[in-house]
Amino acid sequence: MHRLLTAARFVGSTALTVVAIFSIDMPEGYLGPANQLTDFGAIYAGALLISAVVVAAGLLRRVEWLRNLVPVAFSVNIGLFVPALVSDPLLAVLLIIWHLVLLTQHLFPEATEIGEYIDRPLGAPVDSVGEWWAAYGPPVRHLVIVSVLLTVAVIGFELSSHWVALTVSAALTLLTVVLSLRFVLLSYAAGQRAIALLAVPLGLSLVFVGNFAVALALVGVYHLLTLVAMVVRGELFRELLGVFFDHPAVLIAAAFVSIILLGTLLLTFPQASATGVPIDPLDALFTATSASCVTGLIVLDTPHDFSTFGHAVILGLIQVGGLGIMVLSTFAAVIIGGKLGIRGERALGQELDIHDPRTAYRLTTFIVISTFVIEAVGAALLAVVFVTHGYGWGEAVWNGVFHSISAFCNAGFALQSDSLMMFKEDPFALLVFSALITLGGLGFLVMAGAFRSWRAEGRIQWSVQAKIVALASVALVLMGWAIYLAVEWDASLAGLAPVDKVMNALFQSVTLRTAGFNSVDYGQLEMATVFAMLGFMYIGASPGSTGGGIKTTTAVVLLAGVRAIARGEPKVVLFKRRISQEIVYRSAAIAVVAVLVIGLSMFILLLTEDIPFYMLVYEVVSAVATVGLSIGATGELSAIGKFVIIFVMFVGRIGPLTLALLLGGGKPSPVTYPKTRLMVG
Repeated sequence: MHRLLTAARFVGSTALTVVAIFSIDMPEGYLGPANQLTDFGAIYAGALLISAVVVAAGLLRRVEWLRNLVPVAFSVNIGLFVPALVSDPLLAVLLIIWHLVLLTQHLFPEATEIGEYIDRPLGAPVDSVGEWWAAYGPPVRHLVIVSVLLTVAVIGFELSSHWVALTVSAALTLLTVVLSLRFVLLSYAAGQRAIALLAVPLGLSLVFVGNFAVALALVGVYHLLTLVAMVVRGELFRELLGVFFDHPAVLIAAAFVSIILLGTLLLTFPQASATGVPIDPLDALFTATSASCVTGLIVLDTPHDFSTFGHAVILGLIQVGGLGIMVLSTFAAVIIGGKLGIRGERALGQELDIHDPRTAYRLTTFIVISTFVIEAVGAALLAVVFVTHGYGWGEAVWNGVFHSISAFCNAGFALQSDSLMMFKEDPFALLVFSALITLGGLGFLVMAGAFRSWRAEGRIQWSVQAKIVALASVALVLMGWAIYLAVEWDASLAGLAPVDKVMNALFQSVTLRTAGFNSVDYGQLEMATVFAMLGFMYIGASPGSTGGGIKTTTAVVLLAGVRAIARGEPKVVLFKRRISQEIVYRSAAIAVVAVLVIGLSMFILLLTEDIPFYMLVYEVVSAVATVGLSIGATGELSAIGKFVIIFVMFVGRIGPLTLALLLGGGKPSPVTYPKTRLMVG
């Protein structure tokens, strides 16, 4: 396998380097501006392509001395991109790291790379997935990874007009499809029927062969799904599962960081910008964090500063961030027939905060399927809405899909500069958005309970959590509705008909706690409304949902605790059920940590920003609760201010969940201490 893997790495390195020569921006350097090929770049790319063919062919024919050329080529490629650190640091760093990893792997190969299959004849028959993986798995997987990267690069950097880069990408893509098909067929024969879904994007690519960009994107989807199936079989995946079993909070945080960084990279591509000029990396990082953390705060005008490709990237980040990376990963494992085992089910149950870990698989499947069904229905209804507002059907469908996912995931991103103000006199549109936001914010446990009750014709009793979530959600919506309607009747609601005032007040109450849309001008808000909004945003949505905040159940438990203390009762009771002391402590810890994050962030922002206090505190609370509403501070933030809000959004998305996992993961100490009394209050 070692020679095959070396050949695959060298071919992949060559393809990436050739495409990078067209992509990297060195206006005053030997590689020239992006999308241009200098004489030096042409000569270097040609020499590299010839050497790749020679070395790969020689290694496949067991000409072992050619392996000595591989580390030399990797080293030269590293030196090639070092000067680009000045003009194009993000892409240069990624390319240098990639080649450093390849060089390290070549000089210090793992034992599995030089194992018993090193002398296996190329093309020898294999009868099972296990045999194929042992013989060809890592080399083909490496080429699949490179093919995905090339697809993204060709589309993202708009290289379809450069025949050299296009030819290299197309050749490697075709080669990888041929090499991976055997794995797909053997997996299907082994009983993994769901892997047949890979034929869908591959077949569609043939239908759209006349549109190269679409065809290439569909093949890229095939490669991405194939890569997922391959990664599940690899040792790295099993190691990550081990980490997840033992430290789920750490993996959740790392997964969100990874998806944010990937989104940042994609949004810096010229294709993601509406003007073709790459977006500033800090603004791309802010947008990727806001989308992944389903917040909705923006430093750029989403409809005008991003292209359709950029909108698609943002939408993908919203979907992954809203569902949760671990939920999607587990669903993928279920689809391809994987099993987590008892430890895995226990860890997933801990993440989803369910008492019976055996229901983890069923709940995960329900979450994904119900999400897609609700989003599809919402997209259809919103498409009709956009058509009635003068959009063509094609544009209306895309807008319907984007806004349906954004609303259900409580993300707050819109394809209009003024959010949803175009619908302020359209009650039906506001009701559709409100329904999507409400369903996304209720929590999947409640939705699953409602579904089971409906299937059982009401014979299943509602859990205490479902009752708390339902009553708290209704109470918060009604309170917010009444406050907004009373205070804003002649302010932000001025000029609307009475029925539209009522509908917009209801919509603002629904979207306030975590969704982040606005249908009226927030520049006209009364200070009393701004103050009231802080409390609603701080509470947020319900646990197990796509929304943020400290959660409705946390707030109810804390209020119940205050009531119990006032009555001198030793236990917290809700709906004739005693709430464990652990839950009370956890609720208090989550609420306090959120306040500490808000306080620390405000202290830094007040030192660095020349923005009124009320605007900053509104911004920070909106970020930590992943709401996304703003009254004008986002666009005025300095670089330091943007980093602070990025951190707050990230903590707001994973903080309460991570804290709950950490607090619930330890064992109680067997040591007891004598009691004492303190004067408090």
